[in-house]
Order: sequence, then C-alpha cells, then structure tokens
Amino acid sequence: MAGCTLHVISHSHWDREWYMPFELHRRRLVKLMDDLLDVFDNDPEFGSFHLDGQSIPLEDYLQVRPSQRERLVAAAQARRLTVGPWYVLQDEFLTSAEAQVRNMMYGLQVAREFGDPLRVGYLADAFGHIGQMPAILAGFGIDNAVFGRGLKTRDASLPADLPVSERGYPSELTWRGADGTDITAIYMANWYANAMDIPSEPEACAARMEAIRAGCLRFATTSHLLLMNGCDHTPCQLNISALLATARERLDDVILHSRLDDYVAAVLSEQPDLPVATGELRSERTDGWSTLTNVLSARLYLKQANWRCQHALERYLEPLSAVCGLAGAPVDRDQRRYLWKHLLENHPHDSICGCSVDPVHREMETRFAKVEDLADQLIIEQMDAVAAGLDTTCLADGEVAIVVHNPLAFDRSDLVQAEVSFPDGTELDTVALRDADGNEVEPAWVEDQGRVWDYTLPDDRFREAFYCRRLTVAFEARVPAFGCAVFRARPATLAEPEVAESAGVLENGSVCVALRPGGLLDITDKATGRTWTGLNQLVLGGDEGDEYIYRAPEGDVEHPLRGHDYVYWNVDPSGRRAEAFDLWVLGGEDGDAREVVGVSLLVSLPTDGPRVEVEARLHNDGARCFRVRALFPTDASATTAAADGHFEVVDRAITPWSGWTNPSNCQPCLDFVDVSDDTGGITVANRGLPEYEVLRDGRNTIAVTLLRAVDRVGDWGDFPTPEAQCDGENVAEYAIIAHTGSLTDSGADLEARAYNTPLLAAQTDRHAGRSAGSWLRLAPSRLVLSAVRWAEDREAFIVRFYNPYGDRVEATVANGLGLSHAWRCRLDEERVEDLGQIAADGLALSVGPREIATLELA
Repeated sequence: MAGCTLHVISHSHWDREWYMPFELHRRRLVKLMDDLLDVFDNDPEFGSFHLDGQSIPLEDYLQVRPSQRERLVAAAQARRLTVGPWYVLQDEFLTSAEAQVRNMMYGLQVAREFGDPLRVGYLADAFGHIGQMPAILAGFGIDNAVFGRGLKTRDASLPADLPVSERGYPSELTWRGADGTDITAIYMANWYANAMDIPSEPEACAARMEAIRAGCLRFATTSHLLLMNGCDHTPCQLNISALLATARERLDDVILHSRLDDYVAAVLSEQPDLPVATGELRSERTDGWSTLTNVLSARLYLKQANWRCQHALERYLEPLSAVCGLAGAPVDRDQRRYLWKHLLENHPHDSICGCSVDPVHREMETRFAKVEDLADQLIIEQMDAVAAGLDTTCLADGEVAIVVHNPLAFDRSDLVQAEVSFPDGTELDTVALRDADGNEVEPAWVEDQGRVWDYTLPDDRFREAFYCRRLTVAFEARVPAFGCAVFRARPATLAEPEVAESAGVLENGSVCVALRPGGLLDITDKATGRTWTGLNQLVLGGDEGDEYIYRAPEGDVEHPLRGHDYVYWNVDPSGRRAEAFDLWVLGGEDGDAREVVGVSLLVSLPTDGPRVEVEARLHNDGARCFRVRALFPTDASATTAAADGHFEVVDRAITPWSGWTNPSNCQPCLDFVDVSDDTGGITVANRGLPEYEVLRDGRNTIAVTLLRAVDRVGDWGDFPTPEAQCDGENVAEYAIIAHTGSLTDSGADLEARAYNTPLLAAQTDRHAGRSAGSWLRLAPSRLVLSAVRWAEDREAFIVRFYNPYGDRVEATVANGLGLSHAWRCRLDEERVEDLGQIAADGLALSVGPREIATLELA
C-alpha cells in the first residue's frame, strides 16, 4: 500500500508494581516524568506522550513532585500529554463490573483536573476482555477500544473463506458487546512495542521504520498504521523528533508524532469495512498457551480479599448510604471516593492477578485491610442509622430490636447472624426470637459470648466503656426485596436441646445430604428423588507452571482427599451443620509428609432451600508447587457452561476448538458457574474463587480451584516467589446447589446470588415512624440489581440493574421510598431520557438481552 500515514505513539506501559515493589517502580516513573516535562519545554517538535490510558501515574508522581502540577496541567491542555480515561489499567475478569465503572468514573475525575481526558478505551495488556466492555465504554461516551490480547491474529496463509474467528482478525474491527453495543476496536496485532527503541543511525532508522511499516501492513485495513514507541516501564526516546525527521527524509509516507485519539479518528475517516468480533475476547481460537488464564488462581487469598472489599462497597455501603441520603442525611462522597481509589490501587493486572514479586502482594494485603476496616465501620454506621429510623414500637418489655437488611431486589428467606447485647447482669442461657408480628422464630444456633467489655465513641462527648451480656444468634429471616424486617429478641432459658438423629445425614425440607468418607457428599432432591453422587471430591496435583500458567508435570495424577480410619463427620445438634477433621490431600508418594495439605470441612444447610454451603480449611505445612480443586460431577448432557460474568451470565463451550493444544481449559466466573440440561444440573457458587474448569470426563464435572501454589513469577527473568506457595491456613468458601430443571427455572441463580450477598443485621434501641418493608423491587427476579448509590455530582438516587440472559424481559421497578419520577442515565450518571412519572405499581421497562439499565429516581 503506497502513501501510508505512520502514527508514532510515544508511550510507556506503566505496570505500577510488578517485578519490583511499587516504590521502586515509582522511582523510575519520577525520572520518566521529569524527563518528559523537560522535553516538552525544550523540544517544540515533540508531539505527544501517551501515559498508558490511566490517571494514577499523575497522582503517584505528584506525591513526590507536588511542585510540578502546573507543568503537567500545561502539557495536558496543550495535548502533549494524554490523561485518563481509566484510573488504573485493571484486569477485567478479576475485578467486578461495578469496580470497572468506578475505575472509569474516578479516572476521568482525576484526568479532568489536568485537561480533557483521552477518549480511548485503552486496554493494552489485559489478559482477555469481558463481553460487556463495549457497553461500559459506551456508557462513558467512548466509542472505541485499543487492546493487545484476546484475538487470533489474521493468518493470510489460511483460506480466505474461513470464518474470521478461525482465520484471524486484522488490526481494525468492530467489537460487538454482549448487549449489542458496537464500538471500533484497534487490535495491536504487532503488540504495543512494535516501534520501541528506534535506532539513531540514519540508515538503520529508515530500515527499522520500513520493517515496522511492513509488519503493520500485514494486518491493516486502512492506510493509517499504528507504531507504538515504548514498552513496559521504558523511558521516553527523548530524541524521537529527530528520529522521525530522519525517517521522513528517507520514506515516502506521512510520519506523525501522533496521539491515539487522533489515530482512531484517522482510521474511521476511511470508513473501512470491518469484521465483527462478538462478546468476550479470550483467545479462544488459539492454542491455549498464551491466555494466562491461571492468574485466576494465583494467590487466591488476594482474590478473596478483593471479593470482600468489592462486596462491602457495592452491596452494602453505597446502597445504605443512598437510602440514608434520601432520608436527608449527608452522603460522604469523599470517604466513598477514598475507599474506591484505595481499592482500585489493587486492581492493575499484575497486582490483582497475583503475578508479581512477594513485596508487591504484601503491600496489597495492607491496602485490602485498610479498605475492609474502614468500609465495615461505615457500613455499621449506615446500618445503625437505617435501623434507628424504623418503627420498632412492636417491642415488649425486655425485648431488643434486630433489624435485618436484604441487599438483593427479590424477597428471600436466608440465614443471618446477629450480635445481640443485653444489659450487664442479665440472666439468660439463650435468646428467644419473634418477628414483628409476634410469630416465633427458631434460632439455628446460638453462641454465648458471656460478659463482654465494649465501648462507644459518642459524637458529642468522651468515649464510654461498658460491660454487657452478648450472644451471637443465627436464624432464618424472611426479608423483603431490597429492604428491612424487624425481629424481636429477649433473654430466655435454655431448654433441653433436641439432638438431631444424623446417621451421617444433613436434611431440610428441600434436600438430603449424605456425608460420605473422604469429604464426599451425595445430594438428593426430596421433591423428585434425584440424587447427585460423589460431589465435593478434593484432589491435589502438581504444578510446574508459574503465577501466570498452570502446567501439570508429565504423567501427573491428581490425588483424592484421604483420611485416617477414625475420621467421621461430627453433626451438631441442630442437624444443620457437620464437620470433618484429619483429612488430607497427598501430592507425592504415599507417606511423603512434605507433600501433604491438611483439610478440615464444615458443611451446612443454612436454610430450608437447596443450598449446601461448604467451608474448606486447607493447611499447607510445606507442600510445594501444587493445585487443590473440588470436583462436582454434574452428569448433565450439556455442551456449554453458564458462568456468572460482568453484567451478564456467559455461555461458554465446554469443549475448546480443535486447535486448542493446552490440556487445561480453565475459565473465569464471578458469583457462580452452572452446568445443566433441561432435567437439572449443578450450580457451584463461590466467594472469591474465580477459576473453574468443566472436565471432559464423560460426567461434565465442574472443577473449582481452591488453592494453587507456585514458586516463581514467570513471563521473563527469574523472580522467586516463596510466598506464592501459600503456606499456613487457607480458607475456601463455596456452595453447591443441585437443581431439577434449568438454571433459571429452578432459581439456582438466585440461590447463588443470595449466597454471595448475606443478610445484614443490626441491633437498635431507637425507633422512628418509618415502617420496615421493601424499598426497591425488580420483577422478574432474574434481573440483577447491580448498584444503588447516591449520584457522584448531584443529590440523586441512582439505581442500576441488568438482564443477564439472552432474551428480552418486560421489567417492573417498584419502590417503597416515595420516589415518583424516573430518568434513564448512562453509566456515567448523565441523564439521557426522561421516563416520566412512576405508576403506582412501578416503572415499566422493556429490557433487552443482556441490557444494562441505569436509572435516576426522585
């Protein structure tokens, strides 16, 4: 192709922390930014520098060089330094959909402090891309993406009539999101370093530019070619203006020191006929060795901490704060922003993926702990405020009120744990519970904490210390959709407990769980008599891979859970819970203690429904380089698995395409994964265990990774990671939902979401006039409430939900908050449509397949 335009983009892909700790990488960032500001001053021909599509490097730099803010602002406003749009370059599969919305929201906020944000969805090195990323970008007014992974690169040697997914994609395409949103995508088929380190010698410079040009033309659909002048942590080529002048003298092409937004606009100006890629991009049509999928299970303790923090912010703190905001309480956006930005510091791909050196992840643990501590305190304060505003005049003498909150948008009956305190000196053995109407509620179990010392910190006076009698009580609470219910607790005398006749069985109204040796479970659906056998088999195998990639040693065999002859299941008196100890999984020759991981199991039936909850404690006392998984044979005649994803439930093929040579085919999920046919199947929900695989073993067995231990980073260099062996105790929490009928018809998806969003309880001794009940309800219940929050830039109540499945839904949004008007908004909370008055029976909306709906209600 003659007469091309070469767009040279100076950049540095800035992994904030990776093979060095954050502060050592920041030392290089400070040098990079110092040099850039000087070259902006001294070289008028220098075009622009791309700051990796994220805003946090600006904050990191200014913490060391606060005096340089004005120079940064001047550079950004002169279009010589791109800022934003993201706050950090995240991993897309290991951070929630709402976290990625906040990432863009706060990234744009920071960027606007300096200049106009870059309007390019830059996702350079993410390890695959979620199917709803086009919708997320479009929700902030961005109509394009630039990325370097996730597709098969076009192979011109293959027949031209092959489907584009098999022949491979060019460097320009249309990316169609799961909801149908189309954006223009630039696939960096030559990677984001194709023009790194251009040589200074004139002939060598020209030859290198010619070679880069030829490489780009192999995949280009227009005359505009992308030359990325940089790589990981590279300093800027400060003499780039001179190098490009040299190249212009020797090449016939137009050579621009360009910006990514200008390049994307130039590509679109030619109106190319582009192929379409749909949904998530995970390199499905490759050999399977370059997807880096097993970062999903590297250092799972990080994923679990992230799960706790995201849930605290998204499902409790933001919604409760919004409800308080409607009641007239001030919403502390500064605290909210502080928590989110601190959490987002742990979301860059080399951080949350667990594929860095040990000091990086130690610092991450500290960040997670800070977020969790502060979020939990703020949730307590908001829940106390909500509870204090409810009518608790139903209380009789000696009773205290327990207010239980349901964060989900459908009615539910679920187990809740509440701390109940009575005045010091109260004589009691247990507590008796009633609901607000006086109906008795049977505790599932009670733990007496005895006489407890505690304190309060009043807003208007000095701290106050006190003693009280405190118990922890667990009970099944029926709570309306996104609302509250009041329960009444009073001191009681313990009657002679009825000991359940277990005979190695847990049982409720829905299922019977047979407790078998070795931790195995057989679950029978009492309504149909169908039994699923051999569930929850724990197996251990070797892993000679690294933090990025799992590799089984040659001839490796996964060993099952074992136990001493005297091991038995200990069923507690309630008949709801059973424990097994002294089990182990063995990774070497029999009797080789160096390869033993000890296991204890707690299995429970928390409600009268089908959900079987499991807590597995795995103690690694020196085992090295291994993986532990839990297996769940489904025996379903299915070709796809349904995995909870980002604003959707993703249907993924169980058998990879014929060119996939990696024997492993692990996949990501959020709340759950399901394999079923029309007659039924198995859903496995998890709390921070995002890696699963469906085995091609004739039984469509779901395998969920509980622990993976490796000894090095991988990728490049030799970086040992002894702490990635995960010594000591590791806890894995998951739930098994055996169901008759499909995932949605059985309600197994709702059970999984309930497992991941526990009810929240608070004791209150105050009361006001507002009745407990439902504040917000979505119908049908398959719609997923994703966010309830006080708006970022105005006093407004924002609600977001989505249809996770592939059919259109006629939805109703009802509220008990007195809200009477609705507007449709984008993800950035900008109004786009006035929906008018809300009818008495709720707001009616038609919601398309996998559509995301954001509303402002007033």
